[in-house]
Amino acid sequence: MMNLPMSARKITMPCVMEEPPYILPDGSPTLVELLKDCDSFRKEGSNSVTKSDDTSHHIIDIDALHVPPAVPFVLAFNNLEYSVTLRQRFGFSSTSVKTLLDDVSGEACDGDILAVLGASGAGKSTLIDALAGRVAKESLRGSVTLNGDNVLQSNLLKVISAYVMQDDLLFPMLTVKETLMFASEFRLPRSLSKSKKMERVEALIDQLGLRNAADTRIGDEGHRGVSGGERRRVSIGMDIIHDPIVLFLDEPTSGLDSTNAFMVVQVLKRIAQSGSIQSITQLSKWDCLWITFACGLFFRILFYFALLFGRKNKRT
Repeated sequence: MMNLPMSARKITMPCVMEEPPYILPDGSPTLVELLKDCDSFRKEGSNSVTKSDDTSHHIIDIDALHVPPAVPFVLAFNNLEYSVTLRQRFGFSSTSVKTLLDDVSGEACDGDILAVLGASGAGKSTLIDALAGRVAKESLRGSVTLNGDNVLQSNLLKVISAYVMQDDLLFPMLTVKETLMFASEFRLPRSLSKSKKMERVEALIDQLGLRNAADTRIGDEGHRGVSGGERRRVSIGMDIIHDPIVLFLDEPTSGLDSTNAFMVVQVLKRIAQSGSIQSITQLSKWDCLWITFACGLFFRILFYFALLFGRKNKRT
């Protein structure tokens, strides 16, 4: 069995500008404190509202929350370990434990694109699933924090994040605009008027570069519709309609040609510049070149190397 040294299992490359890792300044509120302040302010404002004003829309004054004007979000994960128990094909009592993640650490700030690279079966999708809270918490060790708050012990990250799966699950009979409007009805607050939702959809269409295809049907194998790259951008749009803080994507450029892959990466760059944290898995070498070219100084990449051969449960 081949064992690689610890230094070969995890390599982190810093930003091009070689900035030091971000540390929250003293007195900066955590994410939970920000949400609590917003919630308490909303409750205080609702006490003075009469019944006739229940259907109106209320605006929360951010300045009244006494929050620093710019508090960047930092998603950090430290010493993540994840293992699963495998039962032997023959025999009822014999089991074995397979380690999928072994001491993985890293961080990403808002405005960052974090890409995970590795060989097939290295654990790239498992790492993203662990960060997104989509694995069994009992088998996951380590910490995942957002602005210092542990998100593994709560459902907070699921509320403020979005996960774009590899497969595009779209209705072929709807147009691009109708698809995004359909998503807005489920993901945006009910108190938001239809005109406000339409404004959000129109802005998102421009952000995704789908203006020319806004009235085109999605289509399927038997009916011509949008291109593969446009379908992928629509899928991304459905999951970011509520403007999440963290965006996870599983193989966003899989099955796309170089032109469509480049356009998808450009969209991800614009989303990252708007203040979101993005994590991407399964990128080819050409996709890495597209990201490097399209994102420039916004590109941060985490190289995660796992052993190419099976490992025992005991750490070496």
